[in-house]
Amino acid sequence: MQQQLSGLPIRWWIAGGWALDVEGRLPHSDIDVAVLRPEHEALREYLADWDLHIAHKGALRPWTRGPVGPPENAIWARPSTDEPWQIDFKIEPVDGECWLYRRDPTVRVPIAELGVMVDGISFLSPAVVRLYRDGTTPGRP
Repeated sequence: MQQQLSGLPIRWWIAGGWALDVEGRLPHSDIDVAVLRPEHEALREYLADWDLHIAHKGALRPWTRGPVGPPENAIWARPSTDEPWQIDFKIEPVDGECWLYRRDPTVRVPIAELGVMVDGISFLSPAVVRLYRDGTTPGRP
């Protein structure tokens, strides 16, 4: 995956289960990659030969032009229509240089602190991944 995304001209972080299991011990069928909303349109050009779909509320529709607007926040990608989905791009909201938690925009993290580097690969911070996984914000039930 690193090779496929190494030239991507935007900031991105491995997210989801892979971000919590950086050693790759757990089986994962696809990979989640977080990208920032103001930069996400670069995906369409960078992956121009791929099959890209907007995933929202259990439905998929081809992503052929224009930005993916809120509340939509996921793009599924695969090399061709006869292959399984490989990447689930998560489009993350921002305000200036702060990432916003989609479920509660009062929770903010400076983009510079959003991830960690492991062996030259950017991973979303485990605290942010757990925030999405557990569905609660720090200090709240």
